[in-house]
Amino acid sequence: MEWTRRRFLAVAGGVTASVLGGGAAGWAADAKSGSQSPATLERELRGLLETRALRSDDPWVLMHVVLAFGPDARVPAGPILDLVTQQFAAPVERGGKKYQAFPLNVEAHPNHFLEIMDATGVPATRQFPTKTGPITTADLLVGAEALFSPTIAGPELSWTLSVFTAAFPPDADRFTNADGQSFTVAALVETGAQAAEVGYADTVAAMRGTKPYGRSLLQAYACNGTHVVYGLYDALRRGYAAKGLRDRVRLLTQASYYRLGAEVALIDEALGAASPLNADAAKLQFLGHMIENLRYAERYGIYAPSAAEREQLASAERQLSEVVHRITTVHDLDGLASSVPRAYRIVLGDACHALHGLEGPTG
Repeated sequence: MEWTRRRFLAVAGGVTASVLGGGAAGWAADAKSGSQSPATLERELRGLLETRALRSDDPWVLMHVVLAFGPDARVPAGPILDLVTQQFAAPVERGGKKYQAFPLNVEAHPNHFLEIMDATGVPATRQFPTKTGPITTADLLVGAEALFSPTIAGPELSWTLSVFTAAFPPDADRFTNADGQSFTVAALVETGAQAAEVGYADTVAAMRGTKPYGRSLLQAYACNGTHVVYGLYDALRRGYAAKGLRDRVRLLTQASYYRLGAEVALIDEALGAASPLNADAAKLQFLGHMIENLRYAERYGIYAPSAAEREQLASAERQLSEVVHRITTVHDLDGLASSVPRAYRIVLGDACHALHGLEGPTG
């Protein structure tokens, strides 16, 4: 069995890295290694999600399907958003009032599901069923504000930054939680930025040639450190630029492009031929999320890549194509689902991020 619990936890914690060789000479040149055209890559990802993710009853997987397929995504039982809120949104009492929220053990990160709703353009007035009566997206946002905790670690703020920078303009960003504590979104953005900079410090040093690239704190962040930058992109997109944030995020983005030339090789070194499914799962996670990030930054004018960086991204997309082709045609996903179901669910969620990144954000 390729996946053991220990090996899975190592990958999920970020034992990942790569060297993506070659230029952007066209995907046809990689046919022998299994690389497909961009259209074929998207078709294979869609096929994977339609045949497997849409059959899942896991709310985390289903919400990732919404990220990939949009807010009207359905399963036979009905709209996914309605099913997830009906089963898992629950009132939380704080300060004498009740607020609707998703349990952290369901959504995995604070405000994760609300961030997916924001990313896919779910309107504030959309109504959802719950066990205690109908609610709207706006009600979930009220709950996010009221239940916000200052104990959320910097790397875990990314999803909250996406949600709060959409809800609060920079000139009116103060809010108060149910415990009477007052915060500004700008301060949360700064906390998130500092967490990203701490995590990326070794990568920046490697990019500048002062140390070799290897495992660091960054790989311990969620999804191999890819999420920690996404919330900062949303902050810049929505006008939060204090304390030189644009230049700081520019450096983080340059380091992200650099990682495309270093992270897959680290995955192969850590997992390699001895555990090919583990290695491909880790590559899917890293490449899918990173392509999603970098395309997003370019789409919204947050970062303009150089010609060399465009070649790096094209190479990463070819690498992703090879990985997805192996996952959908070679690896035993049924065996993975049976032996390590949590790892199987993560593969499906990562495939959703990959498809979302290739198609571009809808929100």
